[in-house]
Amino acid sequence: MAMKQRKGLEKMMEPVEKMITELSTACKKVSSKKDKIGMQAKDVEKEIDRYYDDLHHRLQQQRDELKKELGEVTRQKKKEGTLQLEQMESTQAQLESVRELHGAMKNGSDQEAMLMKKQVVDNVKRLSDDYNKLDTQPVLLATMEFVTVEDYKNSIPQFGNLFDDDICPVNCEADLPQWVIEGEKIQFEVLTKNQNNHLCHKGEGKVVIQAQTSRGDMIPVDIKDNKDGSYSVSLVANEVGEVKLSVTIKGQQIKGSPFNVNVHATYTAINRPSKVVNGDGKMGAPRGIAFGRNGMWAVTDETNHCVWIFDGQDRLVRKLGSHGSGNGQFIRPLGIAFDDRNCLYVSDINNHRVQKFEGSGAYLLQFSNKKKGSRTNHPLGVMVHNNEIYIAESSGNCISVFQFDGRYCHDIGSGDLSYPYYIAFDTNNQLLVADYGHHCISIFTLDGNYVGKIGTQGSGRGQLSHPCGIATDMYGFIFVTEYGNSRVSIFNKDHVFIHSFGSSGPGPGQFASLYGTIAFSPAGDIYVCDKGNKRIQIFST
Repeated sequence: MAMKQRKGLEKMMEPVEKMITELSTACKKVSSKKDKIGMQAKDVEKEIDRYYDDLHHRLQQQRDELKKELGEVTRQKKKEGTLQLEQMESTQAQLESVRELHGAMKNGSDQEAMLMKKQVVDNVKRLSDDYNKLDTQPVLLATMEFVTVEDYKNSIPQFGNLFDDDICPVNCEADLPQWVIEGEKIQFEVLTKNQNNHLCHKGEGKVVIQAQTSRGDMIPVDIKDNKDGSYSVSLVANEVGEVKLSVTIKGQQIKGSPFNVNVHATYTAINRPSKVVNGDGKMGAPRGIAFGRNGMWAVTDETNHCVWIFDGQDRLVRKLGSHGSGNGQFIRPLGIAFDDRNCLYVSDINNHRVQKFEGSGAYLLQFSNKKKGSRTNHPLGVMVHNNEIYIAESSGNCISVFQFDGRYCHDIGSGDLSYPYYIAFDTNNQLLVADYGHHCISIFTLDGNYVGKIGTQGSGRGQLSHPCGIATDMYGFIFVTEYGNSRVSIFNKDHVFIHSFGSSGPGPGQFASLYGTIAFSPAGDIYVCDKGNKRIQIFST
């Protein structure tokens, strides 16, 4: 029985022994940490002494330099004062001599007076000139004073601060981009924080980052310790897909880690369409295209004088409008755009107006008068941006801006454009205009200032010939349809040429009379109005 009780007690003591062992190890760690804190305190004290000794030395140097400068200024001022005084005293002495000579003339004979008169007259004239040239205001009126930095006493505490930084990994942060383009750098900063969620102020070189592709291949990562508690990180994403980044400090994941960054293609593989739409054979000459809500999209048909409405599965739903000049009728509709309320705007070029419809197709209003006695000159491209409507006036050679109720605001590009076609906006909130006559994309700020252009006339890489349509994607890539080259050219957000696709002809990926524009579906597919072939070609990305 006693043996059994002893074994039971030994069993009970096992966790006690384990706790004693763990506490012993923890005590050693705390003791070691405590000893290190003492050593760290001595190092910090030395840093404080070095800093303030250097500060004291620099203040003494500044004091000596100011005193030296004061001495030089004083000597110079005294020299200038002495010279001025000598000139004034010399002139005064000569004037007193003339006065004495004049007194002598009064007491002398007539003959003596006649002899001295000429001498007096000459001296008075000469001395009057000298007197007028004299600066009789004391040059020493310029004062000297010592000007100090305002509130310098309150600034002294800011010369140095003591921080108790102990990095807490779960409070550390990194702000990574959600996506990058293939071949671009992924760049971000890691900010270290302590247990109180305050920024740390000194790097400890303990950040570890691992990055791998969707296939599991590791990506080299460059980490720079900025010595202020932050780390600059960069790596290059050369493979389309997803990059997974694990950021750890002291072996623990930081807040939000692991991170995922999507890597998108640069469109260099676009060649053949994945689908062709012709509205059940009803399309005549598709020119403008725009996407509304729920994947719905609309196309202007120049020769059928109408708008075709399609659903999210690219099926023809209905026809909007007919030939004529009445409300809801068109003569050569070309441009088209949706606003945030799913209202539709259609440029009616030969009626010199833009018409507005509800998403259901009900007519709302029209506008054409910019100001009294004028009208929109052949409105072509239409775009809604920042609650305003931008209209390319092909014959007016400008972009007109209107409010939603049709009130005219102002023009952009007057004198800088030659037959503007369709328009778009880039990621810098700048207006991009397909400048047909100048064979380029002209760029303007929303205030109307000309920024520059993309492309020059020609058929080479990055050159343009009669650009018509233009669109930008969510990554900043710029797509341009060219009538003169029967192709679509692609530029990145920095306006560098990337790729082009298409040629003249009726086949897949070929175009005829490429006067139409281009648009992106909500899924990111590219829709191109192939006017001459009476179809919309869809290219998957």
